[in-house]
This record gives sequence, C-alpha cells and structure tokens, in this order.
Amino acid sequence: MIFCTVGTHEDPFDRLVGELDRLATSGALGGEPVHIQTGYSTVVPVACTAERMIGFDEVQRRMREARVVVTHGGPASIMQALALGKVPVVVPRQAKFGEHVDDHQVRFAKRIADRVLVVLDIAELGEVLNHHAERVADLGPAVGGPERARAFAERLDALCTSLLGR
Repeated sequence: MIFCTVGTHEDPFDRLVGELDRLATSGALGGEPVHIQTGYSTVVPVACTAERMIGFDEVQRRMREARVVVTHGGPASIMQALALGKVPVVVPRQAKFGEHVDDHQVRFAKRIADRVLVVLDIAELGEVLNHHAERVADLGPAVGGPERARAFAERLDALCTSLLGR
C-alpha cells in the first residue's frame, strides 16, 4: 500500500493528489492500493481511497503499514516517516502552483535529499514510487529508523537555532 499525507495546510495540494490518482487509475502502480489524506485539496480521487483529515494515531498506523510513504515537505510528516523506519517520497508544496505562500518546503527538501527521496517534478512521481527500494538503496545505509530520525532532529534543531539567531 502507498500512503500519502498532504498535511493540514489550508492551500490545496491538487497537483499531488491528482497525480497519485492518475497513476492509480492508469495502472501505472500495478494495482497497488493508494490511500491519501487529502487535506484541503479540491481533487476527489476515484482510484484511491481518501480522507480529508485523519488523526495522528491513524497516520502512524498507515505509515507503518505502507510500503511507501508519500508526504508534502513538512518537517513533522517527514520526521514521522523516518522515525517509523520509512524513507519517504517528499513532494514539497510549491508557491508557483498556489500550494503554499513560499518555497520553504522546496528549500527544506533539498537540504535533506541525502536521506529522503525528493520529487520536485510531479511527472517523476510514478518512476520513484515504482523503484522506491532501488532509490532508497542508492541513498546508502542507515537512512531511516529511529536513530537516524533522532540524529536528523538534532541537526534540524541546530539549523533552526542558527537561522533564528538563538
């Protein structure tokens, strides 16, 4: 199963929801089930199961059960997947598509591209999903799991502290 979360930001993320549904509809994912937490997206998936919002415990459960986790570029969602031993496919929201107020998710995703799979061009999503294991192997050993997540959180805290000047 592929699980996708777009978070709770109030701008729609139709580009991601629509592409996942297109891939599922076309059979490009080999019939693998896809579940999407759609947030405020206006696209209504036809080939994927979807819920607008789900609670934290349900997100955790679905991430654990998923073969692949797809997430927006929010640090909390990314860290949650990493802490569960998953290497997420990160599709950051982009301002030019009206998905967020600026491109901070793109900048963040680029900074952590050595431990997650970043998709900036939505046309590449199907390829990344279908070759997830190979792409993860290319990242090298120990990219996921709780220890790696803790180390990443420490680096993120340090980065935030330096940016805020504290």
